[in-house]
Amino acid sequence: MSIMLFLRFSAIGLLCGVVLVPLAWIQRGDEFEHLRLAALMGLDVAQVVTVPIALAVGAWKVRPWSKRPRPSPPGFVLGGVTFAFGVLVMTQAMATTSWLEGRPSGVGDPDGESFMAMLAVLSGGVTLLISAVILINRSVALRRSRKVSYAAYGAVT
Repeated sequence: MSIMLFLRFSAIGLLCGVVLVPLAWIQRGDEFEHLRLAALMGLDVAQVVTVPIALAVGAWKVRPWSKRPRPSPPGFVLGGVTFAFGVLVMTQAMATTSWLEGRPSGVGDPDGESFMAMLAVLSGGVTLLISAVILINRSVALRRSRKVSYAAYGAVT
């Protein structure tokens, strides 16, 4: 599997983690901070499930003996959506981390909650990195495609 297809299916797996958040919901308090922490914890658990599934489906789709055409490389839409999602996850995770480190600390096991919040920060950072690589690669490919010489096609001026 090429690097760009690996990044494409990784991004899709990270984005699909949102679908399973309601199934992994554990909320211990009534405030907004507890709601945000539960959502981030659910996202972490869901991404552990969805990313390997997306990578397995991607490997199956691009296998060399497949008669299907290879999927197109990721574009600006996937990169932009993934970037926005990464920013959202990272900002919310950082806000949750600062809330957990403040006084009074979070409900339940503060060390476990801090670990989950740091894992969400890492997830947001990886999502941002993947989206940046997708956007940069697509921009470079677009720039290369526009550097076509018209003289090679016999254009008359």
